[in-house]
Amino acid sequence: MIDDKIDQEILEILSRDGRTKFTTIAKKINRTEGTVRNRVRRLKEKGVIQGFRVVTDPENLGFEKQAVIRFSMESSYEAYSQLDQLPYICQGANCKLLSLYRSNGDSTFMLEVMSKSKQDLEFFIKELNKFDGIDDLEILEKEEKIYDHLA
Repeated sequence: MIDDKIDQEILEILSRDGRTKFTTIAKKINRTEGTVRNRVRRLKEKGVIQGFRVVTDPENLGFEKQAVIRFSMESSYEAYSQLDQLPYICQGANCKLLSLYRSNGDSTFMLEVMSKSKQDLEFFIKELNKFDGIDDLEILEKEEKIYDHLA
């Protein structure tokens, strides 16, 4: 839980650039470096800050296509166990698996993937379609970023 406006200001600065030095943050919010350091430590201990990460540009890493794939799957252990193969299929298809979500209460999944080319993405989708119990597959290719909370 965030305690007050000072924590909110610190989090806002760190969300824009997680590498911001504590001395820089302290100057921006008119506090001491020690205050910032202690508050960041406390926010980490509380689980408000769960880590710092690097955000990369997929195109600069050689990934041409991004897609979200929505599909339904038979609700069984056998069907779900096939999902363990996704990272290996991605590797063989020049893709990177970004995330996999299951909707609450049903067997609908959302899969986010990046691929080196349109052909690689098509190959990945073809392999995914081979899974037993998969149904209602829909591909949403990313065209243009409208909003990103990390920006």
